[in-house]
Amino acid sequence: MSCVDTMSIFNIILLFSWVTAQSNTYDLDFTSVVKNLQDELHRLKIQVENLEESHKTCVSSLKSFGLVHRKRLLLPENDQSNHVAFSAHISSGFTAASLGKGHEVVYDVSDTNIGNGYDNVTGTFRAPSAGVYAFTWTICADNHGEIEIELVINGRRRGVSHVDSEITNDLDCSTAFVIEKVSVGDLVFIRSTVAGEGLFMSDGRARWAFSGWKLF
Repeated sequence: MSCVDTMSIFNIILLFSWVTAQSNTYDLDFTSVVKNLQDELHRLKIQVENLEESHKTCVSSLKSFGLVHRKRLLLPENDQSNHVAFSAHISSGFTAASLGKGHEVVYDVSDTNIGNGYDNVTGTFRAPSAGVYAFTWTICADNHGEIEIELVINGRRRGVSHVDSEITNDLDCSTAFVIEKVSVGDLVFIRSTVAGEGLFMSDGRARWAFSGWKLF
């Protein structure tokens, strides 16, 4: 065999060895790539699952917000048309004779009249809206003054108070309070039940007053 043939065989053996090594390296690289891809796929799958859970939570929160928002639209928190309150007093003292029996008491000074239900000319409160109302009134007697007063709602007696000043320069006041269910347009006022006697005070020291307000 010539040297040329020997060199050719040797070169072929080297080439074969190099090809085999390259093939093994390629197999190792391919396996590594596949494993990396599998790991990345698993990581992405976990991320997708987490995103799906977050999406469900967001959707649930938005639905809850929408329900609350709609409720607030249906039930305004600050409905001014539903606010009712009044307070009035008598501007000066008077005698029992000037009031008489069975007469409505007129509180001529209107201090507060939210809802415009109170009339300071007649002394009557007309309910602008239905609901549960609170009413209170104060009467004061001076110099042997005595009288009984009642709260009337649509002609029915719903409350009563009495005051009696026994001696000269004696002052006696009485305050009453009631809570009643009232319908739209109901009339509420204070009325004397007896003729009474003596003097009644309503000035800077003490005064006759009538108030009411809607609770709900």
